[in-house]
Amino acid sequence: MRVGILAGLLASSLWGLTFVAPLAAAPYTPLDLMMLRYLVFGLGSLATLAPGGFALLRSLKQRDLAQLVALGAAGNVFYYGAMALAVPRIGSAVVALIIGCVPVVMGLLGNRGNAQIAWHRLAPPLALVVLGLLSVNGVALRDAYGTGDLRQALAGFALAFAALGLWCWYGLANARALARRPHLSNAQWTALIGVGTLLALLPVIPLCLVSGLSSPLPLSLRAAGPVLAWGVVLGVLCSWCATWAWSIASRRLPVSLAAQLIVAETLFALLYGAVYQRELPAWIEISGAICLLAGVFLAIRNFANNSTTL
Repeated sequence: MRVGILAGLLASSLWGLTFVAPLAAAPYTPLDLMMLRYLVFGLGSLATLAPGGFALLRSLKQRDLAQLVALGAAGNVFYYGAMALAVPRIGSAVVALIIGCVPVVMGLLGNRGNAQIAWHRLAPPLALVVLGLLSVNGVALRDAYGTGDLRQALAGFALAFAALGLWCWYGLANARALARRPHLSNAQWTALIGVGTLLALLPVIPLCLVSGLSSPLPLSLRAAGPVLAWGVVLGVLCSWCATWAWSIASRRLPVSLAAQLIVAETLFALLYGAVYQRELPAWIEISGAICLLAGVFLAIRNFANNSTTL
């Protein structure tokens, strides 16, 4: 369990970088960054499979390949795309709060049916997580509140909740897929997810360019330098390394516990944002971070006790 917890925290610490990258890569859009990120992830995954002559890919059945594309689309391309499109419509604070409900939803779904922990023991850590998320995003939500285009707002909420649903499905489906393939190493599974992500991305690229949601990179390497650098960082660290670490956590931990570790992504995003902007978080954000940590630690302790008495 200890290795799984450390792997889950590592994945969350790397995912936290995705909240800083769009700020550093401006004026390019998050969709520009998304395409670069998943191109790097996908092509890097193909490179890791190449020494073996792509034997692992050739061994896949059509059903397996379809599942990999679905996982890559839901957990990466469509999830990140929906989140990126929601931000300009309802603001990053509201989107962060909705997406922050992933550990709560996954915790409930993962514990449904075959309860891995008594519900009365799962409720307190989930309540602390909700309170922490509300506190961390409270100031930004207050500042972002105001009048606006109702149609745009509704579209933004729909996109944000779609992103929430996509990642929850990915988290549960990925854990089930890993459980059915114990013969695959975590690195092999990461490479396969990368290939599935690349296949899901390819038809999205021309759609983004034609629709005007993205634009080709300029010829000047100096002007495109930051977004190219962040595309590589996100592709290698936030996609490849984080997917590898999350595969370890998914195999070693119950889904309900692994879900609680995702809140660390919010904590690391808060920390990275403070470092990037060179300012301390507000006291309410700090109190929210404490609630999030308390919720995670309580969940870990409860699962360690392995109580399943309802």
